[in-house]
Amino acid sequence: MKTNVRKYFFRCVIAVVVAVSSSACGGGGGGGGSGDGGSNSSDGVRVLHGSIDVAPVDVISSAGSGAVVSQAVFAGSKGYRSLGSGEQILSLTRSLNSGDVIASFNESIAKGGRYSILLYGDEETFGVRTRFIVDEIPASISGAAVRVVNGVTGAASLTVSVSGVAPQRVGFGQNSEYIETSAGEVTISTSRAADGQRVSSISRTLQAGRAYTVLVAGEIGYYVKSVLYTDK
Repeated sequence: MKTNVRKYFFRCVIAVVVAVSSSACGGGGGGGGSGDGGSNSSDGVRVLHGSIDVAPVDVISSAGSGAVVSQAVFAGSKGYRSLGSGEQILSLTRSLNSGDVIASFNESIAKGGRYSILLYGDEETFGVRTRFIVDEIPASISGAAVRVVNGVTGAASLTVSVSGVAPQRVGFGQNSEYIETSAGEVTISTSRAADGQRVSSISRTLQAGRAYTVLVAGEIGYYVKSVLYTDK
């Protein structure tokens, strides 16, 4: 019991510190020496960091020098970073230690393509896992479109509810299809499919013609955070 309490306290402290730090960085508006890696872009690659156990990570491409994505933190909100097209190996590494490779992906990157690297799982029970996702955004969106990525430990499957749309189920480490909904204020909520326990709920104003991803990150019973990303 004592070990569990200490682990709970430790993880909560890390989660709160990281959440505050990423919020502060996200609200700052930029600056030349931030070390973000790459540049803000409407396409390229980004990290969906859902593992509360894993320190910040970088993405390095075999086609260039330096980090494409730098210091992506748990539940951080960094968007796409520009990436050259063509065959290349994308390596997910622990920040400031390019030799500590978590995963590598040998991919053919299309010009104007959008890609996400999902980092999820934990160090103890499930192991740290990754998944390379090609962000196939609907060509035509009448209202707004949103999908949910299940990066939260403790839910083999999430039931996803978006305002006015029939629920979907999303497995651990998987993502829903893009769900079309009306533009304006939209509530995206999730619950654990096994027992109906509420996991997360956020309300955001979505713009017409836009596509979004919601990452549900962390671990049920410790700390869970939902992050909204603009895909298009």
